Amino acid sequence: MKKNRRRSLRGAAPESAAPVSTPPASADGRERPAHAKSRRRSLRLGEGDAPRAGEANEPRPGEANGSRPGEPDAADEKAGASRRRSRRSGTTDARAEDTAQSPAQPAVGALSGQLPPGTLREIGVIGTEAGRYLRQAARDEAPSRFGSPAGEIDDSARRVWEIAFGLVVRRRFEPGTALAEISRTVATAVHDHAAAGLPILDAEMLVRAALDEIVPVGDIDGGVLVAVHLLLFASLADELALGDAELDQIIAEAEEKAAALVGV
Repeated sequence: MKKNRRRSLRGAAPESAAPVSTPPASADGRERPAHAKSRRRSLRLGEGDAPRAGEANEPRPGEANGSRPGEPDAADEKAGASRRRSRRSGTTDARAEDTAQSPAQPAVGALSGQLPPGTLREIGVIGTEAGRYLRQAARDEAPSRFGSPAGEIDDSARRVWEIAFGLVVRRRFEPGTALAEISRTVATAVHDHAAAGLPILDAEMLVRAALDEIVPVGDIDGGVLVAVHLLLFASLADELALGDAELDQIIAEAEEKAAALVGV
């Protein structure tokens, strides 16, 4: 009986001697649970990217509306395009406004009654191409003696010639001059420039209009207006025996009055 009990005690000893596994201690001395090691393996394998509960539908920072970090949001792209269109539209509007505010420029190569850009006006000095052309016509040096110049003419040139014509007419005739005297002077001028074929009645009407008489001149052709203003100016300047200084003074005064009419 005693022998059997000793055998059983010896047989049970190995079971009690089995070591009990103890979880390893952490750096701070506390025991780490056994599943901590398996969690670290999962994180290393990328299994830690799975969303937690309640975070499945929450976008990460920079991933609004499903976009990835670094990619522009669709709403941002629309806003940027709208801003670019607004800037382009504002630039176009500013250019249109500048164009509307700037004075109309004469056509390239046109005979103009405006001063060249950057040129200062001098009293008594002819400063425009139209003024110089009128002086040449008065001195019989114009390239064309048939009325209108060969090239293009802008409105400012026509204005200078009309005003100069009025100045020389009023120097030649006093207000209330008899119609017969006006008719004789006009007939002589038309004869002197027979190659231009000036209509004598129209020329007479324009002289009387320059003297502030009420006469019908609205239907006179534009080409006839230019021819009369140029060629009768030349004839009257010759009849008055104007010197160079007097002629330049009249033309320069016409340029100044024409510029004042357009606010230049």
